[in-house]
Amino acid sequence: MRIKKCLVSNQRKRTLQRNKVRLANRRHTQFASEQFHHEIRSINENNELENR
Repeated sequence: MRIKKCLVSNQRKRTLQRNKVRLANRRHTQFASEQFHHEIRSINENNELENR
């Protein structure tokens, strides 16, 4: 019984850790994507100003 509890506890810890990592990766990806789009917008605006 004790072994089973320990295995379930370890599995739960691994799952929680995996979820934390996934969430962090998703946040990082979203942030990087927003930064990229912001930079592209800035470049496009600068090009439009220079072409006038």
